[in-house]
Amino acid sequence: MHGRAGVLKEEVMKIIKSSNDLPEIVDLIITLERLSLDYHYEDEIKELLHVIYSSKYDSNNLNEVSSRFYLLRKSGYNVPSDVLLKFKNEEGNFVDADTRSLLSLYNAAYLRTHKETLLDEAISFTRKRLEARLKLLDESPLAKEVSSALDTPLFRKVRILDTISYIPIYAKEAKRNDVILEFAKLNFNLLQLLYCDELKEVTLWWKELKIESNFSFVRDRIVEMYFWMNGAMHEPHYSHSRIILSKMMAFITILDDFIDTYSTIEESMQLAKAIFSWDECATSLLPEYIQDFYMYLLKTFRSFEYELGSEKGYRVFYLKQVVSG
Repeated sequence: MHGRAGVLKEEVMKIIKSSNDLPEIVDLIITLERLSLDYHYEDEIKELLHVIYSSKYDSNNLNEVSSRFYLLRKSGYNVPSDVLLKFKNEEGNFVDADTRSLLSLYNAAYLRTHKETLLDEAISFTRKRLEARLKLLDESPLAKEVSSALDTPLFRKVRILDTISYIPIYAKEAKRNDVILEFAKLNFNLLQLLYCDELKEVTLWWKELKIESNFSFVRDRIVEMYFWMNGAMHEPHYSHSRIILSKMMAFITILDDFIDTYSTIEESMQLAKAIFSWDECATSLLPEYIQDFYMYLLKTFRSFEYELGSEKGYRVFYLKQVVSG
C-alpha cells in the first residue's frame, strides 16, 4: 500500500509541475486541499500561491475570481474584496450566474473580515439563490456540494471530515483526475490506519485510569478528545501532537468534573496546590481517592518529556502551565 502511494505521489507531483494555467492551478490546489493531499506538496503549493498572487489576473469569470480570492485569502494573502465589484450591476446588486460560480462566491465570501459589507451582501445573495436552485438540482455531485456548503461553508469545515465526504463527490466529477482520485483514496486509507493506532494508544492509556470504578463522576470522553485534536491537525506528521494533546485534554476534563461536580472546596484547593507543585511529595496532602489520579498525571507528563527528548522536552513546561492554570 505504501509502495503504490509513493508511485501515485510522484505522478501527482508531475501534474502539479506541468500545470501552467492560473485557473487550473487554483482549482488543483483547492482540490488537493479538500482531498487532504496538500501536505505532500507544501513547498510546491507555497511557490504556486506566490505565482497566483503576483500574477496580473483580470478575469470576468465569477467562478475563477471567487476561487482565486478564496484560496489566497485562506492562505493568508491580503486580497481586497473589491475584485468582486465587477460582478454587480448598475443597481448595485450581484448579477446572477451559474450554480458553480454562485457556490464559489458563497464559499469565498465567508472569508470576510469585519465591516466587509460587500461580502455580507454576497453571502445573502448567494444563499438565497443556492437554496432555490438546490430544489431543482438532480442528485449530482454539485447538488451534494451545494447542500453541504449551505449547512457548513467550506472554510468552516473540519478538513478531514470534508475529505471523507468530498472523495465520493470528486469521484463523480466529469473533470476528475483518476490519478489524484486513486491517491486520495489510498492516502485516506493510510491515514485511517494511523488514526486507529493513535486512538488505540490513547484508549489503552485512558483505561489505566479505571474511570468507571475509580471516578464514576467523570465523563468518558476520550474518543471525543481525540476527535477534537484530529480536527485541529489531521496530517500524519502531527501524530505525536494529537496523542499528547488528547491525553492533556482528558486530564483537563477530569479536573473540570472533579472540581465542578464532586469535590469539596477544600479538596479542590488541595489538588490545585499539588498540581501547581508537580511534586510526588504532594500526594500525601490529597484525599486517598484522588491520589492515584495525581500520580498518573505526573507519570504521563514525565512520559511526554521522555518521548519528546532533550531538544523538545522543554515544551512540556508550557503544557503543565495550561493544566495548572
